[in-house]
Amino acid sequence: MRLPIKLLSLAVILTAAWSAKADTLEFTLSGGGDTFTFSLPSNPSPDSSISGTSFTLMNILITQDSTIDFTSDITFSNGSHGGGLEFPLPSSPFPPPIDLNLIGPQLYTGSEISPIFSPTVTPFTLSAPKGSDIFTLNITDASAIPEPSTITMLATGLLTLAGTARRTLLAR
Repeated sequence: MRLPIKLLSLAVILTAAWSAKADTLEFTLSGGGDTFTFSLPSNPSPDSSISGTSFTLMNILITQDSTIDFTSDITFSNGSHGGGLEFPLPSSPFPPPIDLNLIGPQLYTGSEISPIFSPTVTPFTLSAPKGSDIFTLNITDASAIPEPSTITMLATGLLTLAGTARRTLLAR
């Protein structure tokens, strides 16, 4: 009788120790013949912000088409200011850098001082430099930590199997 209680206690402790919140999210932006990827914390600390308007994360490593790595500052806008995101594309000194400016829904909850990103798939319209391409942003959980309910179901199933096996062995 004591063994199942200990196993159940262990399962509850392990479940409580894991959080359902992802620490790191992968951003994949596709459109206009290009794909840009970068990783951000789910609750980043902005390098600068304008209350009610936008916030900026500086020196983010971005990979373009799996071959070109560059760092850029990414600005995320509030929904009341067009939403979306913007960052400069790498270029030679001439012409000046071009900003990839995407208009669409607001990508974060919370405030510009303490934003929170969540996994989502979102369409955007390119406002600059071309103005007509459609982009899709896919935000996924990079850590792949199972949610507590999944762990609880697994623990319950394992305990049920262990109990059934124990009864079967005792019946012999």
